[in-house]
Amino acid sequence: MDQGGLIGGGGSSNGDKKQGTRLKITVPKFDNTALIRGYSRTLIGRCMNPAAQDVQALLHHMPRFWKMEDRIAGADLGMGRFQFDFDNEEDIVEVFKLEPFHFDYWMISLVRWEPVMDPRYPSAINFWVRMMGIPLHFWAEPTFRSIGEALGEVLEVDIDVGQVKVCLEGYKPLVFETTVEFHSGEETMVNLRYERLFGYCRECFSLCHGVLQCPILRRAREERVIRGKKMRSQTEVHIELQRCCH
Repeated sequence: MDQGGLIGGGGSSNGDKKQGTRLKITVPKFDNTALIRGYSRTLIGRCMNPAAQDVQALLHHMPRFWKMEDRIAGADLGMGRFQFDFDNEEDIVEVFKLEPFHFDYWMISLVRWEPVMDPRYPSAINFWVRMMGIPLHFWAEPTFRSIGEALGEVLEVDIDVGQVKVCLEGYKPLVFETTVEFHSGEETMVNLRYERLFGYCRECFSLCHGVLQCPILRRAREERVIRGKKMRSQTEVHIELQRCCH
């Protein structure tokens, strides 16, 4: 079987319909250099909370917000992902001056297209992060860079304002405070503030859901229900035993 192979074997026609049969297809090698070059002015994006964000509305409104609706073509890629094709590089540069991006009060990841196969791509978001609580005698580039590197990839350090531009992994929880230890052994608590941050879970600090959908709180609710059922069951058994004794 040169071009494809069955995964998981055969089975009767009355087999498990939920699992079904999957194919693994092998595509022969071909020159896709021109195809890749054709996406050199394409941005690809992802809604970090697709349940709360309307991609079709995003494709309609974002180019108008950028005042480039006559020079951009957008497409819905499914599963919360989308792309914008630009006519010229100058417009892309201007758009990136507006990052980080958000829509429907939740963040979106928007990056230059690359031939990446990772299903979580794209998920990078660039934030300016203000760092508050750093002692003046440690107010220096190495301090800010060290904190920024613990968060993600440091893109720029602004000592005057006390902030670092960091490329964050959008699927990781945000960090709002951290303990910083200096070479002298002294420690201090530093608070982090993300500029132009929209939408995150107040319980686990994820960018991908609100507090009502938080899996941590959901598990806690489920555990409370289970404990409640057990307590009611134990109470009923105790009452029944008392009745038998009388």
